[in-house]
Amino acid sequence: MCATDSAVGQSAAAHSNTTTTSSIQVPVIDAGSCFAPDGPQPSAELSRQIREACEQWGFFQLINHGVSPAYLQRQHEASGTFFSLPLDLKLQCKRSADNARGYFNDELTKQVLDLKEGFDFGHKPHPELPDDHPHNRTLDGCNRWPGGQDDFKAIMTEYYEEMARVSFRLLEIMCMGLGLPPTALHHFFQGAHTSFLRLNYYPPVSAQQAQQQLKLGINPHKDAGFLTVLVQDDVPGLQVYHDRQWHTVQPIPGAFVINVGDMCQVLTNDKFNAPLHRVVAPAGRERYSAPFFFNPAYAANHESLECCIDTDHPRAYRTLNWGDFRSKRFQGDYADVGEEVQIEHYRLSDPSG
Repeated sequence: MCATDSAVGQSAAAHSNTTTTSSIQVPVIDAGSCFAPDGPQPSAELSRQIREACEQWGFFQLINHGVSPAYLQRQHEASGTFFSLPLDLKLQCKRSADNARGYFNDELTKQVLDLKEGFDFGHKPHPELPDDHPHNRTLDGCNRWPGGQDDFKAIMTEYYEEMARVSFRLLEIMCMGLGLPPTALHHFFQGAHTSFLRLNYYPPVSAQQAQQQLKLGINPHKDAGFLTVLVQDDVPGLQVYHDRQWHTVQPIPGAFVINVGDMCQVLTNDKFNAPLHRVVAPAGRERYSAPFFFNPAYAANHESLECCIDTDHPRAYRTLNWGDFRSKRFQGDYADVGEEVQIEHYRLSDPSG
């Protein structure tokens, strides 16, 4: 069973400004093209490798996945175009306290301001209706797009759908690794998943600043949802905390960087670990990344799966509702609301239930 969120958080916070990192790389897994739309079925060996990576690291890189490089390139170019827009145009679609979607340059992670700009958009329940139609307003709000940027919207919408498809395939492979039917967890997501895509831009800091003090683009945190599928450019910055050290996730061209989120940790009863991670601000170069946060339906209630409970690993969490948890987490992103909600707050004091 992994260490508690609070214990890990305290340990990492004590080292949040250190530059000490390991040369050990997170697992790199060859997907054998099984993520292509017409690719082969995932093998038992692939599910074993992904299960072990989720158990030991909670992080891995997926190569040879079979997804067209054109999707990744179009997304990267469109992201760069968006962040180069004048600030006043980006601020027209700025997110607010009652709408988690849109542009932002003031996000907090653990009550500390991140050194980055970002743009979020998510699932649109009724694509045939305008984005701001009441039927398209979700618990997260509704999508906001910059004016006059129709190509940007079209490219990102297409990319979003591709990452959702990839995420469902990952979900199925993870189920196989747990000894479950591939579609055993689909009911948490299908028809009403609340996933969202985030575009990140990290402006460079000077080499002198980087030498004087470690600058963080995103402070240490764990992802709240089920899993994250990230594409990063060739500028290193992403780091994961493992075995009391920070490890840089070295960029591999075209690779997906996958990490486990809190909801997956709850469902697997701590079998799969949601890892602490951060982003170091790039010295002398700008950096772009695009994480797709694969999130369940708002109404989904999470409790540990029976296959992950035994005498040595009794049920670790009381029932957790995703919509409630997500809402509280966004409050901590948007403003300093004191202690941010964690799955540790749902841990059973008596593991027997």
